[in-house]
Amino acid sequence: MDTYEEIPEEKSAIGYQLDKDVKPWLDLMEDLRSLSMDKELSIPQIAVMGDQSSGKSSVLEALSNVPFPRGSGLTTRCPVRLVMRTALKGQSWAARVSTTKSTQPPVAVSSPEELTPLIERFTNTLTNGQSSEFSAESIVVEIAAPDAPNLTLIDLPGIIRTATAGQSAQVMGQINALIDSYLRQERTLILAVIPANQDIATIDILERAQQVDPAGDRTVGVLTKADLIGPGSEAEVAAVLTNQRKPLKLGYVMVKNRSQADITAGLSSRDARQSEESFFTTHPDFGRLDPSLFGVRRLTGRLTRVLVGRIQRELVPMRAEVEAQLGAVRQELKAMTAFHQPAAAEGQGRQKLMVAIVQEYVRHLTECVAGEYRDRRVVVDPDLRLYTRALTIFETLKNKVSASSPDFEKEDFINVLAQQMDELRGRELPGFMSPQSFYMFMAQYLEQWRGPAKVAVSEMRSLCLEVASKLTEIIAVQYPALREGVKKVAAVVLEETMTKALDLVDELLDREKDPFTANDFLAQHVNKIRYDRFELAVVRAFETAAATGTGIESVKQGAAQELQRWYRETHGVNSSSNAEDMSAILEAYWTLASRRFVDNVCMGIDRTMLNSLAGRIQEECYMFVHDEEKLAAFFEEDARLAHRRRELLSKQERLMKANAAMASLQVRRSGPSKVTVTLEVDEEGLGLLLTEDNGKIIVKGFKPSPSGRRNQAQDAGVCPGDIIEAVNEQQYSSFDEGVALMQTSSTVILQLGR
Repeated sequence: MDTYEEIPEEKSAIGYQLDKDVKPWLDLMEDLRSLSMDKELSIPQIAVMGDQSSGKSSVLEALSNVPFPRGSGLTTRCPVRLVMRTALKGQSWAARVSTTKSTQPPVAVSSPEELTPLIERFTNTLTNGQSSEFSAESIVVEIAAPDAPNLTLIDLPGIIRTATAGQSAQVMGQINALIDSYLRQERTLILAVIPANQDIATIDILERAQQVDPAGDRTVGVLTKADLIGPGSEAEVAAVLTNQRKPLKLGYVMVKNRSQADITAGLSSRDARQSEESFFTTHPDFGRLDPSLFGVRRLTGRLTRVLVGRIQRELVPMRAEVEAQLGAVRQELKAMTAFHQPAAAEGQGRQKLMVAIVQEYVRHLTECVAGEYRDRRVVVDPDLRLYTRALTIFETLKNKVSASSPDFEKEDFINVLAQQMDELRGRELPGFMSPQSFYMFMAQYLEQWRGPAKVAVSEMRSLCLEVASKLTEIIAVQYPALREGVKKVAAVVLEETMTKALDLVDELLDREKDPFTANDFLAQHVNKIRYDRFELAVVRAFETAAATGTGIESVKQGAAQELQRWYRETHGVNSSSNAEDMSAILEAYWTLASRRFVDNVCMGIDRTMLNSLAGRIQEECYMFVHDEEKLAAFFEEDARLAHRRRELLSKQERLMKANAAMASLQVRRSGPSKVTVTLEVDEEGLGLLLTEDNGKIIVKGFKPSPSGRRNQAQDAGVCPGDIIEAVNEQQYSSFDEGVALMQTSSTVILQLGR
């Protein structure tokens, strides 16, 4: 049977378990927290969770050797974050307590006994002295002791099933939300505290943990209050301990902590551990079970292994997250600081900066107008694709003009046209049409194009002003006065060009009202319309004859009669015939004129508004170069953006330090000739070229990355010639077995020999 090794009374259980092999990993997490990286990404940690008064604080006290408030009711009324750090040699025990809500300096204490009343005092402060209230703000307890590890433990308020008298109706929801937020953090180790004297089927924390951790990869069950198990219930508890009921991948451990009576009697931590050992080893039921299932020391060892293993597995994904955030920060900083030049505070510096910004702005605007989207910022923002959006305006104009076409072939149209032609008839001989009638009809139809054309001009002005303004937000993001100045220039320029474009629309309409064409389209289209109408008349004639005729000759005769009737109506010397012919000519010319008008309007807008925009804005902006007063106002930096830039620079520095810290520990030395590296398996694999030598896997070199990125194995410190001795802490017996082990998980830990 295993025996417990004697340890000093004052040494905490977790501190005892930490050795030189695991301490660097735990130190790294504290380094990341000191950089406030816990605000940027999820960091592996231990969170103690369980029902109210389930013994959570007692477990935390046993793990850390720090006294926590005890009692009934809502004892833990806010999260308590316990940050332990290893003190320097010769430094005595010291601690300080603060809250996340207060900006006051932490309160220092020099002994563990002083912590309990201080934690209670801060709890009352956060909950306004109301014993039934809860606070989401945290108490932060930082301890430096020679025997303490660099580790963070978080004690969360217990789960409340029913609100008690005097308790806020919101307390249950607030506590549940807080616990759920920790449960959902995939890098948080769940320390589920379960009273052994209760039915495990009623334990809420296990159900919640199973929902977020169905595989049980990060849940450890801790059975407390072993001395309160009712007679006859030992077998049920043993079934839980041995993973026969409510099994967890990481299993269960049962502990017996100091009771309030033990504390009152002055029972020391050392005596409590000895009492715990004696209780389990002499117990008639539990004494026959595996000793690794009992005691704080065994729990400590399991937590340490699981936590360090999680840190090792998560290191590569965490680095990837940090690098992704670092890339985003750099991109935002690049956009903000492209023209940030503190040296350009006055004189020629402002002038040079003004010229540089205007040139960059005009270059981007010219590319947007030309539809040449080379810059990434334009490519990713569809709103900046000016010419693409301009084509939509042109297409809308074309559709509106096309929709205004009269129904030239409808009988109602031809009848109205015949009546109007009669009303306009002058000295023309019978059979002749008046050209003046044609001009008047066309002018009437063409006038319907004026509205859509002017709407297109107005929409183009709005579009150009929108893009021109949005570009200032990119090019001169930190200079609000300069942005407004350029926007005003763009508005004035576009007002001028819009006036020219509107005048052009009027001019084009006037031209179209005086019909003219020098190409063959009109004659060809008139002939086509006439032929189409004749073809339709033939088809209808035969259909009518076939409906009444009884033989081929009868049908032919009937069709001939129908065609004769149609010909007399459409080609006789009468109003109906004249209207039929006029409608064909009007339709042909309307088609020609509408297409020509749309093309000319679009080309005119393109020439007067789009093509001249960038050049005109540049001319006007260059006039500011010699206006010192305006330049001084233009380059007054936006205070909000200046603050944001400082925040980004600070975040960038923290991310870079965090990245460097993780990179330095991605290679873990375990001896003068042993190296352990943690690599992530992605779509390109591990990036290693491997060979075999007497059954051992040898690193021959590195695969080039198709995407051109750096090889992660090289960055992690792998060297050609390294011998892969173990994969994921498993030995292999052949080359193929070792390679297969590398393909079983998304993160691979390689032990290398050198």
